[in-house]
Amino acid sequence: MGTFVIGFDLGKEYSQICCWNEKSKEPVSVAVEPGTEKYRIPTETTEAFLKKAMRLLKPYGKIHEAAAVVFCVEQADEQTVAELRRAAMQMIGIPESRIFVQSREESFCAYVLHQPREIWRHQSVLFTCEGGELRSAVLNVNGRTIPAMARAEKEEKWQTGLGNYTNGEKDLALSGIARDIFGGRPVSSVFLVGEGFDGKWYEESLKILCSAGKRVFAGNNLFAKGACYRAMEELKNPEERSYVFLGEDKISYNVGIRTPGTGKDSLYTLLNAGTSWYEAKAQCEALLLDEPVLEFILKPMQGNMTLKESLELTGIPERPSRTTRLRIFVEFEGVEKLRIEVRDLGFGELFPSSDMVWNETVDLSQEGGARVWEQ
Repeated sequence: MGTFVIGFDLGKEYSQICCWNEKSKEPVSVAVEPGTEKYRIPTETTEAFLKKAMRLLKPYGKIHEAAAVVFCVEQADEQTVAELRRAAMQMIGIPESRIFVQSREESFCAYVLHQPREIWRHQSVLFTCEGGELRSAVLNVNGRTIPAMARAEKEEKWQTGLGNYTNGEKDLALSGIARDIFGGRPVSSVFLVGEGFDGKWYEESLKILCSAGKRVFAGNNLFAKGACYRAMEELKNPEERSYVFLGEDKISYNVGIRTPGTGKDSLYTLLNAGTSWYEAKAQCEALLLDEPVLEFILKPMQGNMTLKESLELTGIPERPSRTTRLRIFVEFEGVEKLRIEVRDLGFGELFPSSDMVWNETVDLSQEGGARVWEQ
């Protein structure tokens, strides 16, 4: 049958579904009625939408067996992510480890970076028009790094309500924002998304959008397809992924622990940059060698300065080398606040656990303290 992953775009008024087409190696939109090009599903409650999705996806595969499911929402925050995951687990029966939630900017990034390089060689601009609102964002991609690093740039003046505007007033508003965005920046491509672009009210703006060789695309399934591309990325090992999206809620460090018993400068990676801080949690178990000290290494995605945090296990019982088992848990409590917890598990009946726990909080927004910057 091949790979089965699903991308959902949950809009305020309409939602859409895409799943992976193994033959064409790209996402395919799921129609509301088979054989039609009707892809918009009225957005009601999350539960009602998921019920419809389960029915519509039956010809493509068993939804609970999907290798990854990605939900795209207007704004991805801790509460939204938790609610969507809970609903998906209860209704679809898919484990939490296969459920992901991302913002529309991240879906835009995933879609664009799976297009030919000339589309994103310079900057890509997104205009969304839905529910009487015009929203804009600029995607900046550094393709010189491996993986590529991407950020979405937004400014308040690029967002506006169209209210009861006439077509001419809407055209004027769009052209004004386009001029401001395009001024002084190289743009390769422009994307127009949303039912608000149905019709021909932006004829004057289109001249600006198409100026200087910019390629302009219009459609309504970009976010669902972007979610589907992200789902495919999740099936890869982190080091094999083609890009990292560094949004406002994303951690910008790879977090690892030094493992001296496995060779010089060996590291075990716990967290990867580009993860939303409220999803950045990991744990492992390790055997302590001679010194009661753990070294955590934080490598930034940008720049060459690596951060080292040493945690001394003060008061831990003296035992022979490799006879102290530790449970190490790390999580971010904010985009720049890392919490580390280490628990002594002992070593079976020979060396019972002391039940000792060590906690450390690393504030990445400030220098100093126990941290050491190194090349």
